[in-house]
Amino acid sequence: MAATATLSPTPTPTPTPTPTPTTTAAGQPRLKRSKSLKNLILSRAPRPPVPTVEDEELLPCSTAALTQLFRRRRPVMPPKVVQFDRPRPTDDVHLRPATAGATHPPSPPNRTSSRRQSRQTWPLSEAERRVTRPAVENAPRLTQTPWELERHLHGPQGHARRPRSQRIPHLEPRPLPRRIFEHLPREIYHAILDRVEQLHQQKSQVDVVSLHSDLKALLLVDKRWHRVAREHLYREVWLPNNDDVPKSRLSLQRSTTRLKQLLRTLTESDALAFMVRTLRVTANLACMLEGIDNSQKSRNATLDLVAAIVNRCPNLEYFSGYNPSIRDAASTKLFFPLALRPNMRAHAWNAQVAQLGGRHLASFDAGEVLDCHDDWKWLERLVLCSSPDLSMGLGVVAAIVQRLPSLKHLMLSRMNRQDFHNGTLLSLPNLQSLRLDHMDGLTDQGVEQLSHMRLASTLENLSLIGLELTSLRTIQQLFTRLIHLRKFTIVQDTSPELHPGVKITTGSKGLASQTLQYLHWDCLVSSTTSTASIASAIASGRLPSLRRIKIPCDYTGIVQELCRPIAQETLGPSDLELLERFRNNSPRYERFLRLAQIQAQLRVRESRQQPAFKVVVNDENKRVSATHVIGSYVGDMESSVEYDLSPDVEGSCEALVEFADVEAPRWVYERRNEMDRTVFGEQELDLGILF
Repeated sequence: MAATATLSPTPTPTPTPTPTPTTTAAGQPRLKRSKSLKNLILSRAPRPPVPTVEDEELLPCSTAALTQLFRRRRPVMPPKVVQFDRPRPTDDVHLRPATAGATHPPSPPNRTSSRRQSRQTWPLSEAERRVTRPAVENAPRLTQTPWELERHLHGPQGHARRPRSQRIPHLEPRPLPRRIFEHLPREIYHAILDRVEQLHQQKSQVDVVSLHSDLKALLLVDKRWHRVAREHLYREVWLPNNDDVPKSRLSLQRSTTRLKQLLRTLTESDALAFMVRTLRVTANLACMLEGIDNSQKSRNATLDLVAAIVNRCPNLEYFSGYNPSIRDAASTKLFFPLALRPNMRAHAWNAQVAQLGGRHLASFDAGEVLDCHDDWKWLERLVLCSSPDLSMGLGVVAAIVQRLPSLKHLMLSRMNRQDFHNGTLLSLPNLQSLRLDHMDGLTDQGVEQLSHMRLASTLENLSLIGLELTSLRTIQQLFTRLIHLRKFTIVQDTSPELHPGVKITTGSKGLASQTLQYLHWDCLVSSTTSTASIASAIASGRLPSLRRIKIPCDYTGIVQELCRPIAQETLGPSDLELLERFRNNSPRYERFLRLAQIQAQLRVRESRQQPAFKVVVNDENKRVSATHVIGSYVGDMESSVEYDLSPDVEGSCEALVEFADVEAPRWVYERRNEMDRTVFGEQELDLGILF
């Protein structure tokens, strides 16, 4: 019968329990681990005697019952001896003293048994290692070259390689969840679409077909994108031509045009009509409105459709791309619908009948023109282009200006001498931009009055075109009195001079302005006095805020030497031929921007041939091995003024933008004169570039 371990009822006198050998049911001795402090206290308390196996009643779930059940199903295997390479730590094992009659555990087997020795195959001593090591002499070894060492120290492009501990693991970007894009602010969607519109625009040219294709694709994404893209699609509408839409031969539908389809869409949906802020006329539609290559009946029908579209847009602010001239009854069909739009921000009156080739002047009613300005409370830009032979009436210009409380930018061109003169100039309100173009009723004394008027405290841009001012003192007064002047333009044939006997009252001996940033000075018959006064003002620092200057009449290059150097360009055979043609006609002056650009490039080439400094290269014996001569340049590297000879309108031959550049697309002029088309996209012709 197997011996069982029993606990003594009396506490042991020793402070720690001693190991007590116990045996399992199979008679195999085992060791008990030490118990916790709680178990140790409970072990010292008196306990009832443990019943033996014979007296113990076997419960269904007792440990003894499970042990007997396990013995019945599993045969008893002979005990195996487990060998350990290292002795187990016995720091946490406390053995109890052996009781009488208990068998002691067997001693561990010998580590150097025959089985262990028979399985041992590795060397144990240094002598055995030398014997087992292969005797190879002069074994080849791989040596890293210097470039291989540098490859480990530097990256692929010469950058310092980070240590492995500091390298940042490359993590693939995880796509953002859909809910983030669904709850973005509305301003972010508008910013994205504004960027899309900029990608389809290059300066003043717009690819309308591709822009509308992208906006239509965004309409099909989801509801949020549909709302934002629809607003951008109808906020700025490009009016198509009035040609019939092609259809199949078997179609029974009536022929229609895209212009009619747009009118039907705006008529059926008031929400889309409220979104329209800008109407832009395409080049082909402008040709139809001008009556080029089509009948008068077709022109009248097209004007009626455009007028109906304007009437369907209550919030219209801009109508650009075509400014009809007042020459017949059909051309005035657009004026009255535009006069009923209360939110208009810009408008141009084109009454240049004599320049358009009309045989007689159109009947002009000044009262109707005045009534058109009654509802324009938010108009900011106004352009009045008339003809010297057309009389609008005394005080009409002053009455028009007084009816526009929000007017900030005003352009007056070719007005009759009785309609606008020095006295009318005093009635102008506070403006930010003023352009006076070929006004026969203005003189030097009248222009000088601008420096003493109330608009002198608000005027920022001033353009004097074709006024033929003769006194340089007038310009000096404007530079000194206009305290917010930032842009000044003067274009005329004669050059202003200091009259003999006239004293300068400004306190300075030349042009001076603390706020002027842009200067356009183009006097065809330039004199040494005016050009020298500009050069003196730049050199002496009397124009500290000047950043850009455009002076095509700088024939000697005296102003170019004070500005930053310009880039050297290649001159073609046509440029040299043009230069030779103008040299043969030296007494004649002609305003041609390309000629001024060629002359500036020739001055750059001549300066390159003059040595600026010499570079001498010596070898190790201090002997001269090479000599290089560096050419000079025209300009001052430390100057903050840019010498600019580019046109205001891309592709134009003139330096200054004219009203003809925004009156209609360039394709109208080219088609009327049977020329090839130079601009294949659509042009943004806004009145803002005139100021």
